[in-house]
Amino acid sequence: MKPCIYMVDDEPDFQTIVHSWLEPLYDVVPLKNGDELLGALRARSPDLVILDLRLPGAGGFDICRRLRSTPGQEAVPVLFLTASQDAADFRGSINAGGGGFLMKPIGRRQLLAAVDELLGENRVVGALAADAGGED
Repeated sequence: MKPCIYMVDDEPDFQTIVHSWLEPLYDVVPLKNGDELLGALRARSPDLVILDLRLPGAGGFDICRRLRSTPGQEAVPVLFLTASQDAADFRGSINAGGGGFLMKPIGRRQLLAAVDELLGENRVVGALAADAGGED
């Protein structure tokens, strides 16, 4: 069974791209906001949450804090993806309980390496080696 990643981002085009990068190795569940994430947690606990900072309703920091206070979800790794270039957002992601922080635009290899690191796995190494001549 593939590890499960919940991806919370309100940009459908971005979700489509990231989904295509991750789907060969992971079970990716696209979600639009924090309410959808909290609802999805009732059905299945993810192995990782990818979370945008700027979302309709509650922002990424608030959603991460809510995730951390949800029984059974306290240790789920969170990777923040954001278009923000603000150093305060990086510090905020750590304070909210995030384990990683990437700034958009991102490349496929960069995302796969960050996911691999947060999951403590080496599944991406083979995928990157097989794709050495492909796009980033």
